[in-house]
Amino acid sequence: MTIQSEVRDSGPLRTILLSTGALALVIAVVASPKEAFDASIQGLDIWWKIIFPAMLPFLMLSQMLNAFGFTHAIGALLGPLMQRWFRLPGSAGLAIAIGMCGGFPAGADAVSRLFQDRQITAKQAVVLAAAAHFANPMMVILVVGAAFLHQPAAGYFLLVIHWISGWVAAILAVRLLPTPGKHKGPDGSAAAQTESNSIGSQPVIPASSTSPSSIPPHHTTLKRRNIWSEMTLAAREAHSRDGRGFGKLLGDTVSQAVQTLMMTGGYMIGFAVFIRLLSLYLTPGSSAALWPAFLELHLGTYHLSQTSLTPALLMSLLAAVLGWGGLCSHLQVSAVLKATGPDSKSMLYFAGVRLTHGIIAFFISLFLWMPFSRYSTQAWTTLQTNADQDLSTPISWLFIHNPGNTYTNNAIWSAFPVACMGLALLLAIMISLSGLTFWFNRRFSR
Repeated sequence: MTIQSEVRDSGPLRTILLSTGALALVIAVVASPKEAFDASIQGLDIWWKIIFPAMLPFLMLSQMLNAFGFTHAIGALLGPLMQRWFRLPGSAGLAIAIGMCGGFPAGADAVSRLFQDRQITAKQAVVLAAAAHFANPMMVILVVGAAFLHQPAAGYFLLVIHWISGWVAAILAVRLLPTPGKHKGPDGSAAAQTESNSIGSQPVIPASSTSPSSIPPHHTTLKRRNIWSEMTLAAREAHSRDGRGFGKLLGDTVSQAVQTLMMTGGYMIGFAVFIRLLSLYLTPGSSAALWPAFLELHLGTYHLSQTSLTPALLMSLLAAVLGWGGLCSHLQVSAVLKATGPDSKSMLYFAGVRLTHGIIAFFISLFLWMPFSRYSTQAWTTLQTNADQDLSTPISWLFIHNPGNTYTNNAIWSAFPVACMGLALLLAIMISLSGLTFWFNRRFSR
C-alpha cells in the first residue's frame, strides 16, 4: 500500500482529527520543553541499553536462516503442527519460535521475510504476526523480574505465562475472530480469484514450478519416503534462489536489522514523550501507570510494578500488559509489515489477538500465582515489600549511574548464548509436537 493510496483512502474526518492531534502535540511540547526532553531521553535510554543489544542478534539470525533455506527445511517438520493448530504453513513455525526468543520486532521481521519470499500470503502474514508477537525473554526476566520486582523467579513465572497464553490466544483467534484483509502478493497486487479465502491456503506459486510434468516420479516417491531428503531439497532450492554470498548476506542483514531497530527507537522515543504529555495535561491526577500500560510496554511494566497492589493482582496485571504489548508495539509491527499492505481490518484482528492474549494471561496468572508463591517464599516476601522501595526514575533500573552501564550490557550479551539454546530447544519441542500431531491425525483419521 503506497502513501498516495493511504491518503486517498483517508476520510476528511480522520484527516482533521490527525492534524488537530499533531498540532496539539506540538503545542504541548513547546509549552513543556523540559518534560518532553526528559521523556525523550528516557525512551532513548531504554532503546539503546535494552532493546538494541537484545534485538540485533535475532534480527540478523532470522534473515540469515531464511537466506540459507533453513525456514524452508524446518517447514517440512513443522507442517502438521502449524496446519492443525494455527492453520498456517510449516515455515511459519520458525517465525513463532524467533518471536518467542527475540521479541516482537524480530518476530515481525521474520514474518516479513517469509512474505517477501512468497512462503505465506498477506492474510497469513497478519495471522502469523499476531501469533509471533511476544515480549523479549531477556526483558521479562532481567528488566521486569530482576530490576523492577527484584526477583528473577517472578520474571520466569511471567515468561512461562506469557508464552502459554500467547499460544492459546493465537489458536483461539484463528478460529473465533473474523479473518483479516485480502490476499495480496508481495508486489501488492491482488491474488488470483481462484485462490482460496481460507487462512490455510498457500501462496501462489508459478505453475511452471508446480506442474506434474516438472516433478520427476522418482523424486515424488523419494519425498514420500524420506522427509530428510525433502528438507535438504527445500533448503538447497531456497539458497540457490537467494544467490547471495556470505559477505554480501552479512552486510545486508546488518543494514536491514539496524534500519528496523532505528524505526523501533523512533517509535519508543515518540511514545515516551506522548505518554509524559498525556499524563501532564490530560489526566494529571490519574495513576502513573494508566497511559504507559496501554501505550508502551516497558514504561507500562515499570510504573505498574511501583504500585501498591497485592502480589497476585500485580502479577496478573503485569502478565496482561505483557500480553497486550502496548499500542507502540502494534504500530511497530504495522510498519515492519508494510510490504503486506495491512489494512484497518488486519490491524483490528491483530489488536483483537493482543487483547485476547492479555485477558488469558491475566486469568492464568491470577489462578497460578498463589500455588507458585507457596514454592517461592522469597518472591512472595519481595513483592509484598516492593511498594515501600523507591526507584526515583525508570532510568535507575537501567543502572544508569554505573559508568558505561557495563552491568546491563554484560547481562544481555552473556544471556545471548542461553537465548540461542532456548531457540533450539523451542524448535525441538515444536518439532516433537508436530510429530505427535501427525501421529494423532493418522491414528484417528482412519
